Amino acid sequence: MKRLTEKTFFYYLKCPNWVRRDVVHGKNLDQLEARLIDDGLLPEVMKKLLLVRGEYVTVEDEDVDDAFRRTLDFMRQGARTIYGGVLVDGHWVGRPDVLERVEGKSDLGGYYYVAVDIKRVSDPRGISDGHRMQGAFYADLLLRVQGVKPTSGYVMSPNGVVMRYDLESFAADYHLTLNDIEHILEGDLPLHVLTSGCKSSPYFSVCVDETESCDDLSLLNRVQVEEIEELNRAGVKTVMELATGDVAALSRKLIEMTDDRLLFLHRQARALKERVHDVVEPVELPSSSVELYFDIESDPVRDLDYLFGVLKVERTKDGSVTDTFHAFLAESEHDEQRAWDEFAAFLHEHRHAPVFHYGWYEISVCAKLIDRYGAPEGAMASWENNFVDLNARLRSAIIFPLSFYSLKDIAQYLGFKWRTQGASGVESIRWYHEWLERGDRALLERIVQYNEDDVRATRLLKEWLEKQRPGA
Repeated sequence: MKRLTEKTFFYYLKCPNWVRRDVVHGKNLDQLEARLIDDGLLPEVMKKLLLVRGEYVTVEDEDVDDAFRRTLDFMRQGARTIYGGVLVDGHWVGRPDVLERVEGKSDLGGYYYVAVDIKRVSDPRGISDGHRMQGAFYADLLLRVQGVKPTSGYVMSPNGVVMRYDLESFAADYHLTLNDIEHILEGDLPLHVLTSGCKSSPYFSVCVDETESCDDLSLLNRVQVEEIEELNRAGVKTVMELATGDVAALSRKLIEMTDDRLLFLHRQARALKERVHDVVEPVELPSSSVELYFDIESDPVRDLDYLFGVLKVERTKDGSVTDTFHAFLAESEHDEQRAWDEFAAFLHEHRHAPVFHYGWYEISVCAKLIDRYGAPEGAMASWENNFVDLNARLRSAIIFPLSFYSLKDIAQYLGFKWRTQGASGVESIRWYHEWLERGDRALLERIVQYNEDDVRATRLLKEWLEKQRPGA
Protein backbone atom coordinates (compact mmCIF):
# COMPACT_ATOMS: atom_id res chain seq x y z
CA MET A 1 0.00 0.00 0.00
CA LYS A 2 1.17 3.54 -0.75
CA ARG A 3 2.69 5.29 2.24
CA LEU A 4 0.55 7.58 4.35
CA THR A 5 2.51 10.60 5.58
CA GLU A 6 1.72 13.76 7.51
CA LYS A 7 1.39 15.61 4.19
CA THR A 8 -1.36 13.21 3.08
CA PHE A 9 -3.70 14.97 5.50
CA PHE A 10 -3.06 18.32 3.80
CA TYR A 11 -3.64 16.75 0.39
CA TYR A 12 -6.92 15.24 1.62
CA LEU A 13 -8.13 18.50 3.15
CA LYS A 14 -7.34 20.36 -0.08
CA CYS A 15 -8.85 17.75 -2.40
CA PRO A 16 -9.65 14.12 -1.43
CA ASN A 17 -9.18 13.10 -5.05
CA TRP A 18 -5.57 14.27 -4.76
CA VAL A 19 -4.93 11.27 -2.49
CA ARG A 20 -6.58 8.88 -4.96
CA ARG A 21 -4.76 10.27 -7.98
CA ASP A 22 -1.46 10.26 -6.14
CA VAL A 23 -1.90 6.51 -5.58
CA VAL A 24 -2.64 5.93 -9.26
CA HIS A 25 -0.29 8.41 -10.93
CA GLY A 26 2.32 9.23 -8.28
CA LYS A 27 2.92 12.79 -9.45
CA ASN A 28 4.96 14.35 -6.66
CA LEU A 29 5.33 17.98 -5.67
CA ASP A 30 8.80 19.50 -5.69
CA GLN A 31 10.33 20.63 -2.40
CA LEU A 32 9.08 24.21 -2.67
CA GLU A 33 5.50 23.17 -3.44
CA ALA A 34 5.58 20.59 -0.64
CA ARG A 35 6.66 23.20 1.90
CA LEU A 36 4.10 25.71 0.69
CA ILE A 37 1.21 23.24 0.98
CA ASP A 38 1.63 22.74 4.73
CA ASP A 39 3.12 26.11 5.75
CA GLY A 40 6.66 24.76 6.16
CA LEU A 41 9.94 26.70 6.17
CA LEU A 42 13.33 26.08 4.58
CA PRO A 43 15.73 23.80 6.53
CA GLU A 44 18.24 26.62 7.00
CA VAL A 45 15.55 28.82 8.55
CA MET A 46 14.47 26.05 10.93
CA LYS A 47 18.05 25.27 11.95
CA LYS A 48 18.68 28.91 12.87
CA LEU A 49 15.64 28.82 15.15
CA LEU A 50 16.83 25.63 16.82
CA LEU A 51 20.37 26.96 17.36
CA VAL A 52 18.96 29.78 19.46
CA ARG A 53 17.37 27.16 21.73
CA GLY A 54 20.56 25.14 22.21
CA GLU A 55 22.22 22.03 20.83
CA TYR A 56 20.37 19.49 18.73
CA VAL A 57 21.12 16.35 16.73
CA THR A 58 20.13 15.88 13.10
CA VAL A 59 18.85 12.87 11.19
CA GLU A 60 20.28 13.18 7.69
CA ASP A 61 19.76 9.70 6.20
CA GLU A 62 17.87 9.85 2.91
CA ASP A 63 16.56 6.27 3.08
CA VAL A 64 13.39 6.17 5.19
CA ASP A 65 14.27 2.94 7.03
CA ASP A 66 17.82 4.12 7.76
CA ALA A 67 16.46 7.46 8.99
CA PHE A 68 13.99 5.66 11.26
CA ARG A 69 16.77 3.54 12.78
CA ARG A 70 18.89 6.64 13.33
CA THR A 71 15.95 8.42 14.97
CA LEU A 72 15.38 5.45 17.31
CA ASP A 73 19.07 5.48 18.25
CA PHE A 74 18.87 9.16 19.21
CA MET A 75 15.65 8.59 21.16
CA ARG A 76 17.16 5.69 23.11
CA GLN A 77 20.23 7.80 23.85
CA GLY A 78 17.93 10.51 25.24
CA ALA A 79 18.92 13.31 22.86
CA ARG A 80 17.21 16.52 24.01
CA THR A 81 16.23 17.78 20.56
CA ILE A 82 16.13 15.75 17.34
CA TYR A 83 15.81 17.62 14.05
CA GLY A 84 14.57 15.79 10.94
CA GLY A 85 13.59 12.58 12.71
CA VAL A 86 11.50 9.92 10.97
CA LEU A 87 8.83 7.71 12.58
CA VAL A 88 7.60 4.57 10.80
CA ASP A 89 4.89 2.01 11.46
CA GLY A 90 3.83 -0.17 8.53
CA HIS A 91 2.78 2.13 5.66
CA TRP A 92 2.68 5.15 8.01
CA VAL A 93 5.67 7.50 7.77
CA GLY A 94 5.89 10.71 9.82
CA ARG A 95 8.57 13.39 9.56
CA PRO A 96 8.05 15.94 12.34
CA ASP A 97 10.42 18.88 12.12
CA VAL A 98 11.50 18.38 15.73
CA LEU A 99 11.23 15.70 18.40
CA GLU A 100 11.65 17.21 21.85
CA ARG A 101 12.38 15.19 25.01
CA VAL A 102 10.15 15.77 28.05
CA GLU A 103 10.09 14.19 31.51
CA GLY A 104 7.82 11.18 32.08
CA LYS A 105 7.78 7.40 31.86
CA SER A 106 7.89 5.50 28.58
CA ASP A 107 9.46 2.42 27.04
CA LEU A 108 12.55 4.59 26.59
CA GLY A 109 12.96 5.25 30.33
CA GLY A 110 12.19 8.29 32.46
CA TYR A 111 11.34 10.48 29.49
CA TYR A 112 9.41 10.52 26.23
CA TYR A 113 9.21 12.63 23.09
CA VAL A 114 6.69 15.07 21.69
CA ALA A 115 6.58 16.34 18.10
CA VAL A 116 7.01 20.00 17.17
CA ASP A 117 6.44 21.35 13.66
CA ILE A 118 7.89 24.70 12.61
CA LYS A 119 5.22 26.55 10.63
CA ARG A 120 4.42 29.97 9.21
CA VAL A 121 1.99 30.58 12.07
CA SER A 122 2.45 33.49 14.46
CA ASP A 123 -0.75 33.15 16.50
CA PRO A 124 -2.49 30.09 18.04
CA ARG A 125 -5.60 31.06 16.07
CA GLY A 126 -3.63 30.32 12.92
CA ILE A 127 -3.11 26.66 13.82
CA SER A 128 -5.27 24.94 11.21
CA ASP A 129 -7.03 21.59 11.06
CA GLY A 130 -4.22 20.44 8.79
CA HIS A 131 -1.61 21.26 11.43
CA ARG A 132 -3.65 19.44 14.09
CA MET A 133 -4.05 16.41 11.81
CA GLN A 134 -0.29 16.26 11.44
CA GLY A 135 0.19 16.51 15.20
CA ALA A 136 -2.36 13.76 15.90
CA PHE A 137 -0.66 11.52 13.33
CA TYR A 138 2.73 12.04 14.99
CA ALA A 139 1.17 11.22 18.37
CA ASP A 140 -0.15 7.89 17.03
CA LEU A 141 3.28 7.05 15.65
CA LEU A 142 5.01 8.03 18.88
CA LEU A 143 2.66 5.71 20.81
CA ARG A 144 3.86 2.82 18.67
CA VAL A 145 7.52 3.79 19.00
CA GLN A 146 7.83 4.76 22.67
CA GLY A 147 4.71 3.30 24.30
CA VAL A 148 3.35 6.73 25.32
CA LYS A 149 1.01 8.93 23.31
CA PRO A 150 1.42 12.70 23.75
CA THR A 151 -1.81 14.51 24.55
CA SER A 152 -0.63 17.82 23.08
CA GLY A 153 0.73 18.93 19.75
CA TYR A 154 3.09 21.85 19.23
CA VAL A 155 3.79 24.43 16.53
CA MET A 156 6.83 26.73 16.58
CA SER A 157 6.44 30.10 14.89
CA PRO A 158 9.13 31.72 12.69
CA ASN A 159 9.92 33.84 15.76
CA GLY A 160 10.71 30.76 17.85
CA VAL A 161 7.53 30.89 19.95
CA VAL A 162 6.16 27.41 20.71
CA MET A 163 2.35 27.16 20.73
CA ARG A 164 0.47 24.22 22.21
CA TYR A 165 -2.82 22.68 21.06
CA ASP A 166 -4.89 19.90 22.59
CA LEU A 167 -5.07 16.60 20.72
CA GLU A 168 -7.80 14.91 22.73
CA SER A 169 -10.50 17.41 21.74
CA PHE A 170 -9.55 16.91 18.08
CA ALA A 171 -9.43 13.10 18.17
CA ALA A 172 -12.85 12.43 16.59
CA ASP A 173 -12.18 14.62 13.53
CA TYR A 174 -8.72 13.13 13.14
CA HIS A 175 -9.92 9.52 13.23
CA LEU A 176 -12.74 10.19 10.77
CA THR A 177 -10.26 11.78 8.36
CA LEU A 178 -7.72 9.01 8.88
CA ASN A 179 -10.38 6.40 8.18
CA ASP A 180 -11.41 8.15 4.95
CA ILE A 181 -7.78 8.36 3.80
CA GLU A 182 -7.15 4.67 4.53
CA HIS A 183 -10.22 3.72 2.47
CA ILE A 184 -8.98 5.87 -0.43
CA LEU A 185 -5.55 4.22 -0.24
CA GLU A 186 -7.33 0.85 -0.41
CA GLY A 187 -9.11 1.89 -3.61
CA ASP A 188 -12.36 3.59 -2.58
CA LEU A 189 -13.48 6.65 -4.57
CA PRO A 190 -13.93 9.85 -2.52
CA LEU A 191 -16.85 12.24 -2.95
CA HIS A 192 -16.26 14.31 -6.09
CA VAL A 193 -16.37 18.03 -5.22
CA LEU A 194 -14.45 20.81 -6.95
CA THR A 195 -13.13 23.33 -4.41
CA SER A 196 -10.53 26.10 -4.35
CA GLY A 197 -8.28 23.62 -2.55
CA CYS A 198 -8.09 21.60 -5.78
CA LYS A 199 -6.04 24.46 -7.25
CA SER A 200 -3.14 23.41 -5.01
CA SER A 201 -3.15 19.91 -6.49
CA PRO A 202 -0.92 18.87 -9.40
CA TYR A 203 -4.09 17.24 -10.77
CA PHE A 204 -6.18 20.42 -10.81
CA SER A 205 -6.88 20.29 -14.55
CA VAL A 206 -8.11 16.71 -14.15
CA CYS A 207 -10.44 17.81 -11.34
CA VAL A 208 -11.89 20.55 -13.55
CA ASP A 209 -12.30 18.23 -16.56
CA GLU A 210 -14.09 15.59 -14.48
CA THR A 211 -16.36 18.16 -12.85
CA GLU A 212 -17.27 19.81 -16.14
CA SER A 213 -17.89 16.44 -17.82
CA CYS A 214 -20.60 15.62 -15.30
CA ASP A 215 -21.78 19.25 -14.95
CA ASP A 216 -21.48 18.86 -11.20
CA LEU A 217 -22.95 21.53 -8.92
CA SER A 218 -19.52 22.10 -7.35
CA LEU A 219 -18.71 24.17 -10.46
CA LEU A 220 -20.64 26.95 -8.69
CA ASN A 221 -18.38 29.40 -6.91
CA ARG A 222 -18.14 28.85 -3.15
CA VAL A 223 -21.03 26.41 -2.98
CA GLN A 224 -20.95 24.31 0.20
CA VAL A 225 -20.99 20.50 0.26
CA GLU A 226 -24.09 20.62 2.46
CA GLU A 227 -25.83 22.79 -0.14
CA ILE A 228 -24.93 20.39 -2.93
CA GLU A 229 -26.27 17.46 -0.92
CA GLU A 230 -29.54 19.28 -0.18
CA LEU A 231 -30.02 20.16 -3.85
CA ASN A 232 -29.23 16.56 -4.81
CA ARG A 233 -31.92 15.31 -2.41
CA ALA A 234 -34.36 17.70 -4.08
CA GLY A 235 -33.56 16.13 -7.44
CA VAL A 236 -31.11 18.75 -8.76
CA LYS A 237 -27.77 17.17 -9.65
CA THR A 238 -26.30 19.36 -12.38
CA VAL A 239 -25.68 23.03 -13.05
CA MET A 240 -28.01 22.87 -16.04
CA GLU A 241 -30.85 21.47 -13.93
CA LEU A 242 -30.40 24.30 -11.44
CA ALA A 243 -30.15 26.94 -14.18
CA THR A 244 -33.34 25.82 -15.94
CA GLY A 245 -35.33 24.69 -12.91
CA ASP A 246 -38.42 26.30 -11.35
CA VAL A 247 -36.98 28.19 -8.36
CA ALA A 248 -40.35 28.52 -6.59
CA ALA A 249 -41.07 24.80 -6.90
CA LEU A 250 -37.55 23.89 -5.83
CA SER A 251 -37.75 26.19 -2.81
CA ARG A 252 -40.65 24.15 -1.42
CA LYS A 253 -38.45 21.04 -1.39
CA LEU A 254 -35.58 22.65 0.51
CA ILE A 255 -35.46 22.88 4.28
CA GLU A 256 -32.05 24.32 5.22
CA MET A 257 -31.39 26.64 2.29
CA THR A 258 -32.95 30.11 2.36
CA ASP A 259 -34.81 31.50 -0.65
CA ASP A 260 -32.20 34.25 -1.06
CA ARG A 261 -29.38 31.71 -1.17
CA LEU A 262 -31.25 29.50 -3.62
CA LEU A 263 -31.90 32.46 -5.92
CA PHE A 264 -28.22 33.45 -5.78
CA LEU A 265 -27.09 29.91 -6.68
CA HIS A 266 -29.69 29.82 -9.47
CA ARG A 267 -28.27 33.05 -10.89
CA GLN A 268 -24.77 31.57 -10.65
CA ALA A 269 -25.89 28.51 -12.58
CA ARG A 270 -27.44 30.65 -15.30
CA ALA A 271 -24.29 32.79 -15.57
CA LEU A 272 -22.16 29.65 -15.99
CA LYS A 273 -24.42 28.23 -18.68
CA GLU A 274 -24.96 31.50 -20.55
CA ARG A 275 -21.28 32.48 -20.10
CA VAL A 276 -22.13 36.05 -19.09
CA HIS A 277 -21.70 37.94 -15.82
CA ASP A 278 -24.70 39.03 -13.76
CA VAL A 279 -24.75 42.29 -11.79
CA VAL A 280 -26.74 41.78 -8.58
CA GLU A 281 -26.12 45.27 -7.23
CA PRO A 282 -23.73 48.18 -7.94
CA VAL A 283 -20.35 48.15 -6.22
CA GLU A 284 -19.72 51.43 -4.44
CA LEU A 285 -16.03 52.37 -4.44
CA PRO A 286 -14.20 55.49 -3.27
CA SER A 287 -12.83 57.82 -5.91
CA SER A 288 -9.98 60.27 -5.57
CA SER A 289 -7.61 62.36 -7.65
CA VAL A 290 -4.86 60.00 -6.43
CA GLU A 291 -5.46 56.24 -6.19
CA LEU A 292 -3.05 53.47 -5.20
CA TYR A 293 -3.16 49.83 -6.33
CA PHE A 294 -1.17 47.43 -4.18
CA ASP A 295 0.18 43.86 -4.27
CA ILE A 296 2.84 41.92 -2.34
CA GLU A 297 5.29 39.19 -3.37
CA SER A 298 6.26 36.91 -0.48
CA ASP A 299 8.57 33.97 0.13
CA PRO A 300 6.66 32.00 2.78
CA VAL A 301 9.34 29.33 3.23
CA ARG A 302 11.74 32.07 4.36
CA ASP A 303 9.05 34.07 6.17
CA LEU A 304 10.09 36.98 3.95
CA ASP A 305 8.08 39.61 2.06
CA TYR A 306 10.37 40.77 -0.73
CA LEU A 307 8.33 43.11 -2.94
CA PHE A 308 5.71 45.75 -2.21
CA GLY A 309 4.37 46.95 -5.55
CA VAL A 310 2.22 50.08 -5.85
CA LEU A 311 0.65 51.62 -8.94
CA LYS A 312 -0.04 55.33 -8.37
CA VAL A 313 -2.78 56.78 -10.58
CA GLU A 314 -3.24 60.57 -10.69
CA ARG A 315 -6.12 62.44 -12.30
CA THR A 316 -5.83 66.16 -12.98
CA LYS A 317 -8.65 68.71 -13.28
CA ASP A 318 -8.25 68.86 -17.05
CA GLY A 319 -9.09 65.13 -17.24
CA SER A 320 -5.62 63.76 -17.97
CA VAL A 321 -4.51 60.59 -16.18
CA THR A 322 -0.97 59.45 -15.40
CA ASP A 323 0.21 56.31 -13.66
CA THR A 324 3.54 55.33 -12.13
CA PHE A 325 4.58 51.96 -10.80
CA HIS A 326 6.73 51.90 -7.64
CA ALA A 327 8.58 48.71 -6.63
CA PHE A 328 9.86 48.52 -3.05
CA LEU A 329 12.12 45.50 -3.41
CA ALA A 330 14.22 43.55 -0.89
CA GLU A 331 17.17 42.31 -2.90
CA SER A 332 18.42 40.05 -0.09
CA GLU A 333 17.03 38.14 2.88
CA HIS A 334 18.27 40.92 5.16
CA ASP A 335 16.74 43.76 3.15
CA GLU A 336 13.09 43.29 4.13
CA GLN A 337 13.00 46.08 6.73
CA ARG A 338 14.42 48.69 4.34
CA ALA A 339 11.88 47.76 1.65
CA TRP A 340 9.07 47.85 4.21
CA ASP A 341 10.16 51.19 5.70
CA GLU A 342 10.28 52.82 2.25
CA PHE A 343 6.90 51.36 1.32
CA ALA A 344 5.33 52.42 4.64
CA ALA A 345 6.70 55.95 4.19
CA PHE A 346 5.26 56.08 0.65
CA LEU A 347 1.82 55.03 1.87
CA HIS A 348 1.97 57.55 4.69
CA GLU A 349 2.89 60.29 2.22
CA HIS A 350 -0.28 59.36 0.30
CA ARG A 351 -2.39 58.69 3.39
CA HIS A 352 -5.47 60.38 1.91
CA ALA A 353 -5.53 58.14 -1.16
CA PRO A 354 -7.60 54.94 -1.31
CA VAL A 355 -5.44 51.78 -1.55
CA PHE A 356 -7.05 49.09 -3.72
CA HIS A 357 -5.98 45.45 -3.39
CA TYR A 358 -7.51 42.03 -4.01
CA GLY A 359 -8.05 39.69 -1.06
CA TRP A 360 -7.15 39.64 2.63
CA TYR A 361 -3.46 38.79 2.20
CA GLU A 362 -2.10 42.31 1.82
CA ILE A 363 -3.80 43.48 5.02
CA SER A 364 -2.50 40.50 7.00
CA VAL A 365 1.09 41.05 5.81
CA CYS A 366 0.94 44.75 6.65
CA ALA A 367 -0.34 43.96 10.15
CA LYS A 368 2.49 41.44 10.63
CA LEU A 369 5.19 43.85 9.47
CA ILE A 370 3.84 46.72 11.56
CA ASP A 371 4.33 44.45 14.57
CA ARG A 372 7.79 43.48 13.34
CA TYR A 373 9.20 46.81 12.19
CA GLY A 374 6.70 49.53 13.09
CA ALA A 375 5.24 52.21 10.82
CA PRO A 376 4.95 56.01 10.70
CA GLU A 377 2.89 57.47 13.53
CA GLY A 378 -0.83 57.28 12.80
CA ALA A 379 -0.28 55.09 9.74
CA MET A 380 -2.33 52.14 10.99
CA ALA A 381 -5.47 54.23 11.46
CA SER A 382 -5.26 55.79 8.00
CA TRP A 383 -4.51 52.42 6.36
CA GLU A 384 -7.49 50.76 8.03
CA ASN A 385 -9.73 53.46 6.58
CA ASN A 386 -8.11 53.61 3.15
CA PHE A 387 -7.53 49.95 2.23
CA VAL A 388 -10.23 48.67 -0.14
CA ASP A 389 -10.48 44.91 -0.74
CA LEU A 390 -12.05 44.52 -4.18
CA ASN A 391 -12.59 40.82 -3.61
CA ALA A 392 -14.75 41.52 -0.56
CA ARG A 393 -16.67 44.28 -2.37
CA LEU A 394 -17.61 42.21 -5.44
CA ARG A 395 -18.44 38.86 -3.79
CA SER A 396 -22.15 39.45 -3.29
CA ALA A 397 -22.53 42.09 -6.01
CA ILE A 398 -21.23 40.47 -9.20
CA ILE A 399 -21.74 36.90 -10.40
CA PHE A 400 -19.10 35.85 -12.89
CA PRO A 401 -19.40 32.84 -15.21
CA LEU A 402 -16.45 31.32 -13.36
CA SER A 403 -15.93 28.60 -10.78
CA PHE A 404 -13.12 30.55 -9.10
CA TYR A 405 -12.83 34.26 -8.37
CA SER A 406 -9.07 34.75 -8.07
CA LEU A 407 -7.67 37.99 -9.48
CA LYS A 408 -6.22 36.06 -12.41
CA ASP A 409 -9.51 34.29 -13.17
CA ILE A 410 -11.51 37.52 -13.18
CA ALA A 411 -8.93 39.71 -14.90
CA GLN A 412 -8.48 37.15 -17.67
CA TYR A 413 -12.27 37.08 -18.09
CA LEU A 414 -12.12 40.86 -18.51
CA GLY A 415 -9.43 40.49 -21.17
CA PHE A 416 -6.26 41.29 -19.22
CA LYS A 417 -3.08 39.47 -20.26
CA TRP A 418 -0.02 38.95 -18.05
CA ARG A 419 3.20 39.63 -19.93
CA THR A 420 4.81 36.49 -18.52
CA GLN A 421 2.55 33.70 -19.69
CA GLY A 422 1.74 31.09 -17.05
CA ALA A 423 3.29 33.17 -14.26
CA SER A 424 2.04 32.63 -10.72
CA GLY A 425 2.91 33.44 -7.13
CA VAL A 426 4.82 30.17 -6.88
CA GLU A 427 6.86 31.06 -9.96
CA SER A 428 7.66 34.43 -8.42
CA ILE A 429 9.08 32.62 -5.39
CA ARG A 430 11.13 30.33 -7.63
CA TRP A 431 12.57 33.34 -9.48
CA TYR A 432 13.46 34.95 -6.16
CA HIS A 433 15.23 31.80 -4.96
CA GLU A 434 17.16 31.65 -8.24
CA TRP A 435 18.07 35.34 -7.88
CA LEU A 436 19.50 34.69 -4.40
CA GLU A 437 21.48 31.73 -5.73
CA ARG A 438 22.67 33.10 -9.07
CA GLY A 439 22.48 36.90 -8.83
CA ASP A 440 20.87 37.22 -12.26
CA ARG A 441 19.11 40.62 -12.28
CA ALA A 442 16.89 39.50 -15.14
CA LEU A 443 15.08 37.36 -12.55
CA LEU A 444 14.39 40.42 -10.38
CA GLU A 445 13.09 42.26 -13.42
CA ARG A 446 10.77 39.35 -14.16
CA ILE A 447 9.43 39.44 -10.58
CA VAL A 448 8.84 43.20 -10.74
CA GLN A 449 7.10 42.87 -14.10
CA TYR A 450 4.83 40.12 -12.77
CA ASN A 451 3.93 42.24 -9.73
CA GLU A 452 3.26 45.28 -11.89
CA ASP A 453 0.89 43.23 -14.03
CA ASP A 454 -0.95 42.18 -10.87
CA VAL A 455 -1.56 45.77 -9.76
CA ARG A 456 -2.55 46.81 -13.29
CA ALA A 457 -5.04 43.95 -13.36
CA THR A 458 -6.37 45.24 -10.02
CA ARG A 459 -6.81 48.70 -11.55
CA LEU A 460 -8.62 47.23 -14.56
CA LEU A 461 -11.02 45.39 -12.26
CA LYS A 462 -11.70 48.46 -10.11
CA GLU A 463 -12.49 50.65 -13.12
CA TRP A 464 -14.69 47.92 -14.63
CA LEU A 465 -16.62 47.48 -11.36
CA GLU A 466 -17.40 51.21 -11.23
CA LYS A 467 -19.29 50.92 -14.54
CA GLN A 468 -21.49 47.92 -13.65
CA ARG A 469 -25.19 48.42 -13.02
CA PRO A 470 -27.97 45.83 -12.63
CA GLY A 471 -29.77 45.15 -15.89
CA ALA A 472 -27.24 47.12 -17.94
